[in-house]
Amino acid sequence: MQPAALCRCLCGTRKDDPFDPKVLGDDSRAELEEPMEPKSHVKGVLSYDASLGQPLRGVPIREEPLWLLSTDDEVMSVTVSLYVNGFEFRHKGIEHAFSFVPFIMVRNCKFQATTSHGVNLAEFRCFKVSMFTHGVCLYFGVREKTFDPGVAEEKRSAWVLDISRAVRLVTQSLFPGFQICCRPLASVPRTSRRIMAGYLAHHDDSNTVSVLYCELQPQQGDKGRLVMYDNENCEDCLSEIILTPRTTCTEKVGISCTCFTVEQHLFSARTIAERKLWLRALSNIKVKLQHGAPEADDEALRHYRVAILEHARTTGCNDSQAVMDALLRRHVKQVEFPEMPFGYNQDGFFAEPLQPDVSSHGIGLPAVVSLTKQPELAGAGDAPLDVESETPTSYTTGGGTSAAL
Repeated sequence: MQPAALCRCLCGTRKDDPFDPKVLGDDSRAELEEPMEPKSHVKGVLSYDASLGQPLRGVPIREEPLWLLSTDDEVMSVTVSLYVNGFEFRHKGIEHAFSFVPFIMVRNCKFQATTSHGVNLAEFRCFKVSMFTHGVCLYFGVREKTFDPGVAEEKRSAWVLDISRAVRLVTQSLFPGFQICCRPLASVPRTSRRIMAGYLAHHDDSNTVSVLYCELQPQQGDKGRLVMYDNENCEDCLSEIILTPRTTCTEKVGISCTCFTVEQHLFSARTIAERKLWLRALSNIKVKLQHGAPEADDEALRHYRVAILEHARTTGCNDSQAVMDALLRRHVKQVEFPEMPFGYNQDGFFAEPLQPDVSSHGIGLPAVVSLTKQPELAGAGDAPLDVESETPTSYTTGGGTSAAL
């Protein structure tokens, strides 16, 4: 089998697919322009404080009343103030503030229920802000009685988009300047099988996020590899994930969400386009492993690199990105790469061994949903964006029937 055929699942499924190196030019072997071998200005590991209680910056960029939907059969009007790095509101005389981290999902949702106080939740255009690495999920709504349906939907959309943009800004502020790279480092032999490399934010624990330089290597024998380094000099290999046909790779579905998982590791890309590229490359390596494809030789590696680099160029992954001051506090350098002995349940929350500490945010705030009260959602966080219906925590209405909130 020819190398060009072997890379078809990575480079495209049709001859006219723009991801096929054969359509990149008259010579499919031609190397695309790529940045010279990087010299990192990053020293050690970039680690940041991922707690939710960091100070909110500047003045609110959006501020108006919303309805807070709680798990205690309560719907209350609160004024929500959105900042460049988080949001706050007052509930029962207590101020609650949440700073953003990269691992947050914002999604539309709707409820078909009536509370024990006679409030019909179907009258609300709702959305949720899921800070799933901390076990916190908040539901807000815009009431159609106050506005006509078109205006209510417009207000909800504006809030969802503004929150997702703020989360994306916080995420992008953590990354150093870089471009997706496909060329191995001549000075580091272990990178000789590299087909793609770049920075990804990695969830270490509920209080720490590290920005690691990750390198994808295609099938060699019966496995591929995702290798994690401290920076693009690749002098210190922190860890690696072995890729097999059974490796799980999933995206976290939210508005403009850049999160995805590989096995028990949670990552966030710098942009949506970069997340798509990483997931596509990972998926195609899994396909090759599933079909027992031969080990990628030098010719196949060249095809992979050309196709990935061209795709990065055409989708804007390697466009110039402004480097900004990080919107999270820096952590001191970690001595060892954290172990990942736990995973996520279907809602994106930690399944074990311990629940994240959210006591500082949960006191007197029934809208903060604990892990034990999480709804039984079928594939929540991984469902299509156009699916709005959810099945939140049940409670008993005044008539003795079970309703959802």
